[in-house]
Amino acid sequence: MAEKFTTKRNKNLKDKFRFVVLNDVTFEEKFSLSLTRTNVWIFLSVVAFTLIFLTAAAIIYTPLKYFIPGFGDYNYRGQILQLQFKTDSLQNALDAREVWLENVVNVANGTIDSTKPPLAKGNVGDKSQINLNEVKPEDQQLRKEVEDADNYSLSYNANQNSGAVDEVKQMHLMDPVDGYVTDEYDVKKEHFGIDIAAKQDAPVKTVLDGKIVSANYTFETGYVMVIQHPNNLISIYKHNSRLLKKAGDMIKAGEVIAIVGNTGELSTGPHLHFELWHNGKSLNPKDYIVF
Repeated sequence: MAEKFTTKRNKNLKDKFRFVVLNDVTFEEKFSLSLTRTNVWIFLSVVAFTLIFLTAAAIIYTPLKYFIPGFGDYNYRGQILQLQFKTDSLQNALDAREVWLENVVNVANGTIDSTKPPLAKGNVGDKSQINLNEVKPEDQQLRKEVEDADNYSLSYNANQNSGAVDEVKQMHLMDPVDGYVTDEYDVKKEHFGIDIAAKQDAPVKTVLDGKIVSANYTFETGYVMVIQHPNNLISIYKHNSRLLKKAGDMIKAGEVIAIVGNTGELSTGPHLHFELWHNGKSLNPKDYIVF
């Protein structure tokens, strides 16, 4: 009995049906198709699998997944990265504060060893044997290399007898980034620099030889680089996406120090905010650099 039922069911799956499209007026056959239950089942299964695959791919590889409840917002990724950077900076500041507090406690408790170390063996204190007129060949070679470097340096005009009043105009300042000025220097608006629109991830270069005195992150101006140059000249670079140097590094004119970005609450697009300060007074960069 079971075998007879199975045979009948298989026969029903293989029964052929004809799908016909007729003209309702003339009953003329326009289209026909031979079908079986098995073919229809396979066709529907393939269509369903294709729809499921395309839907899953669209959710996984497109921003549609961020509209799923509980997955997160697309705009949160940048905020999370900024919070991670801030957390690292706060952790470094906290570690430095702990070391400072530990030193203060040691000083207060008198646990720091303040004994004077013994002098090295030998007649170190006798300076009568030092001959100041004797110059070793190594010293002569070093002096010659330094003098040659100063003679051919383009970052600063070493002519001290020029009589120029403005020391900054004697310096050959380089363009910090390739772009165009979008916001001018205006002391009344407390805008002590210029904004230079540039391509995202464009290199930021130092305008003159100097030493980096600050490289950190602030909430308003993002990643900031401050460089000390000769003759009390300071240059400041704000809203960078990444800093390539750290505080204490010595740099040369034209050396890449950061990457153009859009960090900080005051930034409205990829650009560089550039400032010049001399003896504590802000300068208009366009008076000294051709942009």
